[in-house]
Amino acid sequence: MKKLSILAFVLLLAGTMSAQHQRRVLLEEFTNASCGPCASQNPVFHATLEANKEFVTPIKYQTSWPGFDPMNVQTQAEVQPRVNYYGVTGVPNLQENGTADIFPLTTYTADMIQAAYNTLTPVTISISHSLSATFDSVFVSVAVTSDADLSGNLRLRVVVAEDEINFAEAPGSNGETDFYEIMRKMLPNPTGTATGAFTAGETKTYNFAWKLQHFYDINQMSVAAFLQNDATKEVYQSERSEPLTPAIAGVGVNVPSANVFACVGGFSPSFTMNNTGTENLTNAALRYRQGTGAWTSYDWTGDLAPGTSEDVLLSDIVITNSGLVNVEVAVLSSNLGIQTNLAGSSATIRVLASFGPAQALPFVNTFQSAVFPPPTWSSINVGVNGWKLATNAGSGSTRSARCNFYDMAAGQIAYLNTPKIDLSTASNASTLTFDHAYAPYSATFFDALRVEASSDCGVNWETIFFQSNLQLATAPASNPVFVPTSSQWAPYYVDISQFNGQSEVLIRFVGESGFGNNLHLDNVNVTTTVGTKELTLTAFSLVPNPSRDYAEVRFGLQNAQSVQLMVYSAEGALVQAQQLGELASGDHVVTLKANILPSGNYRVVLQGNEGVSSTQWVVVK
Repeated sequence: MKKLSILAFVLLLAGTMSAQHQRRVLLEEFTNASCGPCASQNPVFHATLEANKEFVTPIKYQTSWPGFDPMNVQTQAEVQPRVNYYGVTGVPNLQENGTADIFPLTTYTADMIQAAYNTLTPVTISISHSLSATFDSVFVSVAVTSDADLSGNLRLRVVVAEDEINFAEAPGSNGETDFYEIMRKMLPNPTGTATGAFTAGETKTYNFAWKLQHFYDINQMSVAAFLQNDATKEVYQSERSEPLTPAIAGVGVNVPSANVFACVGGFSPSFTMNNTGTENLTNAALRYRQGTGAWTSYDWTGDLAPGTSEDVLLSDIVITNSGLVNVEVAVLSSNLGIQTNLAGSSATIRVLASFGPAQALPFVNTFQSAVFPPPTWSSINVGVNGWKLATNAGSGSTRSARCNFYDMAAGQIAYLNTPKIDLSTASNASTLTFDHAYAPYSATFFDALRVEASSDCGVNWETIFFQSNLQLATAPASNPVFVPTSSQWAPYYVDISQFNGQSEVLIRFVGESGFGNNLHLDNVNVTTTVGTKELTLTAFSLVPNPSRDYAEVRFGLQNAQSVQLMVYSAEGALVQAQQLGELASGDHVVTLKANILPSGNYRVVLQGNEGVSSTQWVVVK
């Protein structure tokens, strides 16, 4: 009996020793180029992986939500089955060795990697890959060995990945331009290859081939393999085959996304091709479409040297409304005769049509329509975030334009564009006025508002206003989503007289996110004193005058007309303005705020359709 016990112990020890392989950690991340939280978490996560690269096998799947992602468009058929396999419902999402769901990614540490790596397994994997002589196919060889009996619903999955993809401009809306270990193909497919059970010491070998598609840089190709039990989702082992050296002559192209204004009917968009490779680009097969229309093929030929670019006009597209034009690159060829079936770039041209005559003064919008952006306005947002209509707050109403910085990643920018405004008849002071309400999130997370103007259809922009953080704030910092009360609004007055005489002036409100809190915008007005003809009034006085807190402007109109009230300092700066709108003939009263002004002399101006009238106002404290 004692001898039998010793023999059993020896067998048990041998079985235990056979499983003494450290387990390379398979990390499958689900992410998206338009996901704000992904952009904030991925850099920290990538740094952790880089510091522990000898212990991990990272694979990134670019999902189809929450917004556009060209890498998902190229690989959706491979990504969705893995999404379904793990039941992933949100991004970013991290699966460790198939059984641990980790969020947020910023909490994943080197200690966690080591703990998973030191979980022993009987399985080892060796893997290698090579390219065809014409660089258009990859061949993969995988050997799987188990040092112990192993059974279950075992599947070998092989992933061709691109280790680094760098975009000149963010391909999605979250600001990310650098992407790592992106899955390009699963061999033979996401289901993998059934291996059957292993007896102790058994090795099984598998070979795969794939004709390349959707690579930005073939020199970044790596291949990974892992053995997974579909009954439990446990991954027994993974391994990587690193990118090949020496480097292959590069053939690449980048088509950056663009935002353009179209101010003249019959506009046709163009795009820029940048040769990002190391050899001359001699032809490229592209395709493009307007909106959701049918794709049109475009065969480009030329001789584009590395680092140079060329503009390509899509002359058969005629823009009649604001919208999108998508451009994709399918096949590239160089003067080396290398034909690569690679997707070099995917871009979106956002065309902002501003046709028709410029709008005459006074230009007014109070965002009371349910349509947003308002008719003839346009916006450039980041996915679902940016300038939207708010129906729960306004300056004198319950509606306003809102830039939801609360949900926008730091560094993201959203634009709200006016239509063309006619200042050709302006000869005196011209003023942009708007009301706003804003609260930062904290002393660390705050945002900015920039206002810019252009007189050449958006080719050049001049900053006419910029404020951020406490300068911009009209309320204390708020951790909950900021919804302003009626007392948390403030007016701004911006002198735009430098654009007098211009017949087509565009103005845009630029929301610059610092991952802070929401900004509300209301009562946008552009007015000017168009002449010196006296406005005929039956009465015009200020009571009291001098004033300490408030003053009433009392005036009588002889004829019904649209009226604007403005207050100028002794230095000529506009300090208050009100668009009074269409007023009937007769007497009217408007209240001015003296309590927000320093002591001094001011000029109160009433501008109507018929002319201008003014009087002096004294403020004392």
